[in-house]
Amino acid sequence: MVKTQTFKTDYLVIGAGLIGSAIAMGLARLGADRVMIVDLDLTGEWSSSELNAGGVRATWSQKVNLLTSKTSIEYFSQHASEVGYKDSGYLWLHRKETFDQALKAREMHVANGWPVDVLDVPALRKKVPFIDKTADLVGAIYGVRDGLVNPNRLKEHYREQALKKGAQFHHGVWVTGASASGAGYLVKAFQFSTQLSSEEKQKMLCEDPTTFTEGASVGNWIEIEAKNVINAAGAWAPRLAKILGYTSPSVPVRRQISLFQTRDVDLTNYGMIIDPSGVYFHPESIYGLSGFATPTESPGFNFQYDADSFFEEYIWPPLYERSTAFESLKHVSGWAGLYENSPDHHAIVGAVNATSGARNQIFEAHSFSGHGAMQSYAVGISLAELMIKGKYETLDLSELSGDRFKNGKAIASETWVI
Repeated sequence: MVKTQTFKTDYLVIGAGLIGSAIAMGLARLGADRVMIVDLDLTGEWSSSELNAGGVRATWSQKVNLLTSKTSIEYFSQHASEVGYKDSGYLWLHRKETFDQALKAREMHVANGWPVDVLDVPALRKKVPFIDKTADLVGAIYGVRDGLVNPNRLKEHYREQALKKGAQFHHGVWVTGASASGAGYLVKAFQFSTQLSSEEKQKMLCEDPTTFTEGASVGNWIEIEAKNVINAAGAWAPRLAKILGYTSPSVPVRRQISLFQTRDVDLTNYGMIIDPSGVYFHPESIYGLSGFATPTESPGFNFQYDADSFFEEYIWPPLYERSTAFESLKHVSGWAGLYENSPDHHAIVGAVNATSGARNQIFEAHSFSGHGAMQSYAVGISLAELMIKGKYETLDLSELSGDRFKNGKAIASETWVI
């Protein structure tokens, strides 16, 4: 018989990636006495936090997203050496059909204190000489303080700050059930006492957790009595939502990233560059890193990297058409990770089916559609305020509530950015 161990906590954060760790830091900093964070794998081998491109930008078309990213990036800049932040910029290349929309969005950026430059084609070619195929372009937008972070170092920074204030992180925890209980929730999970292999973790992450049985697994069942539960499970948030008794409209979608080598240009001194095709690239060590959101990708848990076929079909052709220096590229390697996409491709943050100021309930923060790193700090502190103080103070994120979909208040999708 496998024994059952019981824990009690005020705040149970399920998911210890960038978002879950930021929430833990926010709660701990506001004086929450008992904060418990659980995850199947604290290293996050298959998580979006570890498999993303590391870009951070406040160049958004919606004010709530602009301010959420701006607040986060300002924090990153204060801890640049710890989190690997570099203000290397975001350069958006534009054709005629999107340039006017970009210029309109820039007015909002500047009005809210975010510096964004406008470049005509001659200025673009002077700034980035290797972008020499510009016949289809009318200009570019340059987010001066946008840039890159090291996602792993950022996550560890959040965790260190949370641990200093008494938060507890638990590894190897696989949540399988939950029910309302007294003044909170009773969450059931299995905690592995041995390290799972990479293949075992991936297999579990692709299966329905409610069907899990311990079988030959080494570990024990645990029960967690929690006054508040936070769904920060990333691509697995819809599955966790079902366990917690509600429905999330989001879906996991594969995104692929390629590393390439070029002998004709050194990308080291450049930041993120986004082509009108949707292909983006930036320097990554001695290589170039490039990605693209394939429009025909089906939802699901798929970590298969399509290697040469993906690079040669989606990455290389747009790069070839943009620069003579990219006519000869060597595909080195790559990987696949997961976005969690909401119906409008914007984050879901807030209380679940609750009135303002309610206590002892379920909260959620997920579905960032690839933008979690750049918004993590602001989301962490703001959601912590909502949970502890009953209201947002730093930033009002009520526009990101999951209730917006049933209330007909979906946020307009981006039309000129990825």
